[in-house]
Order: sequence, then structure tokens, then C-alpha cells
Amino acid sequence: MTARYKFAGIGLCSAALLASSNLWRAQAFWPSPSVIPNRNPRAVAPYHQPIVLDGDLKDWDGVPFISVMPRNGIFDLESPPTTSDDDLNFRFAVCHDNEALYVAVEVTDDAIQADSTTPGQTDAPAWDDDAIEVFIDGNHNHAPDARTKDGSEQAFGGEFSLVINGAAMSNFSGFPNTFGKADHWQGATNWDQIQKGEKTLRYEYRLAWKVMGGKVRPGDTIGFTIAAQDDDDGRRRDHSFYWAGISPHCWRDERGWGNVYLQPKPANLGN
Repeated sequence: MTARYKFAGIGLCSAALLASSNLWRAQAFWPSPSVIPNRNPRAVAPYHQPIVLDGDLKDWDGVPFISVMPRNGIFDLESPPTTSDDDLNFRFAVCHDNEALYVAVEVTDDAIQADSTTPGQTDAPAWDDDAIEVFIDGNHNHAPDARTKDGSEQAFGGEFSLVINGAAMSNFSGFPNTFGKADHWQGATNWDQIQKGEKTLRYEYRLAWKVMGGKVRPGDTIGFTIAAQDDDDGRRRDHSFYWAGISPHCWRDERGWGNVYLQPKPANLGN
């Protein structure tokens, strides 16, 4: 099935009606025309004891996960879509510990590739391998261009990419080459298990408030989306699959991203 629709034959009046609504941009790129994406979906990041970054995810018990399947996610049509759940789907969860946002991701992928990047690399072309990209809008202003030339938007977040082999990239944020620094951002994957035959890709992130502009705190809401980048054949990217976004260029337009509410620590847990 194809996600590209041709509008040949639509009169000028109909075209004007379509152009007047932002909905057409998302609907026109859906694998299934009967499913309309939930624009600006919301996730809650509960307070949680600090997470151990090891790619295991066992300490995420009790934190709700959100499933993103071809029928309810967004394919950025810079690359082709797929309608197969087996080809690509993922689920993710978010929580915080009063100092940072944590993100956990599990990806189902029928072909695992990590040939374009090197473990330990911090300026990796993550999009050309199997990777997760987290996008942060720390000032929650829904800017139409997250990549402004003056860097004003990137001061409040940007793109933080982690390849399954442990390579990373944050050069499209206000905090380039900061992966591995506790006061910026850190991450882990289950790459060792993947090399031993594990088929489920797992990722964990820790993103300090500093990479969101420094003023974000529990009780705030931030703009957020997340994407799985999929390389099936060991060459360039085959699919780019988002929780929320406006296609094409989901990475640029914050107006299509979702929201994450940083739920304050319950009073009964003390200080």
C-alpha cells in the first residue's frame, strides 16, 4: 500500500479548502486513510527513582509505555513508509527524577543495521543506521522552525540521537558533542545482546534540564517527539517513523510534536 496520494483533478476550490487546514498535511501521508493521527498527543512523565542506564529496562516497571505502530504513527516522507508491523514499530516511556528526563524505547525491526556509524562516535550520522531520535522543545513555544539560523530555538533543546551500537549525535541541538556528560545527556542500548542474537532493540536516555534551556522543572510541560530511524539494507535510511509530527520534515516543525507533562513528585514520597 502506498502513503502518497495524488490530488490531480481536484479543482481550485477544493485545493483551497485543503490548504486552509493543517490536517491535510498529516492525512495525506498516512498509510491508512481511515486513520487520522492524534495531533499533539500528550504523555505524562511520572516521578521515578533514578534509572540505571544499561539498556535493560527492568527498572521501568510501573511506568506506562506508548505503542507507535504504522497505523497510528507518522512516517516522515523524506523516506518511504511501510505498512508492516514486523518491519518497524516501537514503544516508549518517559519519567523523571527531579533532575532529568528519562526515555526508554523498545523497537521491533526485522533487519538490524549499524554500518554507517562507530561505537563511541558523538557526531554520528545516526539517521543512516537503526537509531532513536528524541526531539525536545524545552520552552514549549511550538515554533514552526526548530532549526532557526540564529540558534534561538536550539538553545531550548533540539535533536538527540542514539544509534543501537552506542554512537550518538546532538549536533542539531544547542548542545553538540555533549553525549556522555551527566550535566547534559547520556544513553545506553542493548547492543551487546543484539550481537548475541537478541531481536528487540532497546534504548535508554537521560536528558538533564540543562539541554532544555535550564529552566524546565517538574510541573512543566515540554514539547516532545520521538522517532525510530530504520536501515534495512546496510546503506542509507529506509524509514523515518515518528510518534508525532507534520510530514515531511517532522524534525523541523514543533507545531506537530507531542507534549510531555513532568508530573511532580508525590507528596507522600517526601523530599
